[in-house]
Amino acid sequence: MEYLTTPYGVEELSSGNYKNNKKFLEELEKKMLNHEVFNHVFLKKLASGSYTQEGVIFVLKQFGKIVMPFTAAICKLMGNAPDIKSRFMLMDNLYEEMGHNNLNESHPILYLKMLDSIGITQAMLEQTPTISSIRVLNNTIYDAVANKHFAIGCAWLGYGGELTIPNNFPYLVNGIKKSFGSNINMDFWERHGERDQEHSDDATVVLCMNTTENQHSEIDEAVKDSLSIRATIWDELEKICDSKYTKTSVINGKEMSQLSPEYKALSEYYNALNNANITKMKNNWSRDTRAAFTSPLGGITRAFENIISSHDALFNSKIDIDVEYYDIEITNLENGFSAVGRERGTMSIDGVIMDVGFRTSRLFIKEDGAFKQLHHHGSFENVETQTAIMQAIAKLSA
Repeated sequence: MEYLTTPYGVEELSSGNYKNNKKFLEELEKKMLNHEVFNHVFLKKLASGSYTQEGVIFVLKQFGKIVMPFTAAICKLMGNAPDIKSRFMLMDNLYEEMGHNNLNESHPILYLKMLDSIGITQAMLEQTPTISSIRVLNNTIYDAVANKHFAIGCAWLGYGGELTIPNNFPYLVNGIKKSFGSNINMDFWERHGERDQEHSDDATVVLCMNTTENQHSEIDEAVKDSLSIRATIWDELEKICDSKYTKTSVINGKEMSQLSPEYKALSEYYNALNNANITKMKNNWSRDTRAAFTSPLGGITRAFENIISSHDALFNSKIDIDVEYYDIEITNLENGFSAVGRERGTMSIDGVIMDVGFRTSRLFIKEDGAFKQLHHHGSFENVETQTAIMQAIAKLSA
């Protein structure tokens, strides 16, 4: 126990029933550690930075749907405790969850502070639809703590919940840090780890004191069910994130799979550029008067009409471009996103094909619900290539 002293005496903790139950639970824990909820492939993808920042935000909002009602479940379980000692044991967990003597340090508030630090308000969290597997988990937990035997409720919250945290939370933390760096409040996550192992240990004591051998099979099933539902949550999040929020390593305008809005805007640009399609290029650029295009071929072009005119002239010249965008880093902003990366491919000038490479950055803003390019800056990676291409272009104008 972290804050309170165990209410059980030596005689109680050394009884035959206690020892028998403890042996059962220790064996159960060893068996459960091989469950798919631990080290799930989704967690590994998240930790490796496979998903966009928008995807990580989606995951954090969904995880908040588990965090926010958790203390209510503990309270309900406490209310069903068969005696004061069992209730006292749970009080230690609740006391820590609720910030001990400071409401602002309670876990739900810390989680909201984290979300707020990345622009997600409590109202936005509450308005976010909950995925089906999390609804099932929350409903089943409430039923277990409210309507099942006290020991079964403990199994759902303790072995089926706290047991997963020391192993799984580091994956979540790594994924968050890869996406946001130091620009996020991590107090909630820093409050977990060893504490949760202590909570799991406390749950073991409570279960040992309130379980009979006849309930072992039911507890075994409860823990399996709890872990299986949590694994289903990872399955559902993986399916959603893979389809909507996977980072794309290369964009060339030929993408057929579903892309995030950011990568879709980039793909549309390269589709227009590589196919010399002025209509699609018009649709990609912002009508904002601050729009600016800094071309690696020279000069800064400002305002939508001039930018489109320069592209139209390029598309009707003897210059053909076929490039792809790679080494991409997306940063989501309040009303848009920036993209920093590199281009590689070929440029054909009057039939002469040259390999090219550019460093390219872009800024997109939202207009009428879609991302539009506001700023583009490109520069050659190789000076010799730049000289050769500029000389070739000069000959076209001679």
